[in-house]
Amino acid sequence: MRLAFNEDQATFSTVLGQMLDNEAEAGFQTVEDWGRFAYGAALDTRLDEAGFFDAAREEDLGPVAAAAMIHEVAKAPVVIECAASALLRPFLGEDIPRPLAVVVDDAPGAVRFLPQARAIIAISDRAVRLARLDGQAKPEESLFAYPMGTIDGGLSWETLDVDPQAIRTLWQIALAAELGGVLDGGLGSVLRYVREREQFGRPLGSFQGVQHRLAEDAVWIEGGRLLTLRAAARLDPADAALALGHIQSHATRIGYDLHQFMGAMGLTLEHPLHRWTYRARALRAEMGGAPHAFLDYADTRWGGR
Repeated sequence: MRLAFNEDQATFSTVLGQMLDNEAEAGFQTVEDWGRFAYGAALDTRLDEAGFFDAAREEDLGPVAAAAMIHEVAKAPVVIECAASALLRPFLGEDIPRPLAVVVDDAPGAVRFLPQARAIIAISDRAVRLARLDGQAKPEESLFAYPMGTIDGGLSWETLDVDPQAIRTLWQIALAAELGGVLDGGLGSVLRYVREREQFGRPLGSFQGVQHRLAEDAVWIEGGRLLTLRAAARLDPADAALALGHIQSHATRIGYDLHQFMGAMGLTLEHPLHRWTYRARALRAEMGGAPHAFLDYADTRWGGR
């Protein structure tokens, strides 16, 4: 695996970073009535109009650029539907409207991004199905810092002519990229805090115990990012399962550290940390969580259960 982007991927990443630096579109703002998430509609529109969600189709960008984009977008305090649009939609074989919601193996409960979605994708071992949405989504209250919803009414499903295993692999990569980005965004906010917050006349971040824990968290996150990019480059089911299992298995500990060093400030709605850590709580359980991902890895490497 190349550990450096090619020229086109590097340019793509630079331009994306400039767009994400726009505080008005991607920065933290409290929400009316202290809502737990802010949907970045303006950022979503700009990325869509600029063709960023089509990167995976481009030969010199491909799934690697798409996975890197998902990671970077997930670091923002605002939330947009990026993972399915960037890594599933280009491979579904038809012009599917976005934003998208995704459900795997008919998992029960509320679905992320369903209130904004114009279509829902259902992934199983047998098939990948699509239903277009026209008012059937019902928003649900949630602590997870995502817009969540359920289906209120019947859907008309069509089976897509794609390989279910290939789409499942792409979704594992997308989830790994999103969870890694979410944790990376939270870590960045805590690093800024410990550099400024003083205890005993010194910045909190100058204490070795704090440095060691946050450095370990950074290593886990960066390891997850590299595993995700390798999976995106190779599109191998084992690589995808390993990337997702790795970052899901460390998400709880990383979230604990972030709140430990942020203190009570991290529990308030006036600071963005809760947006990242509550998103992580949702993502760490997707597709059965780390135990299921590691079983997928074992099955692919060494045979069936």
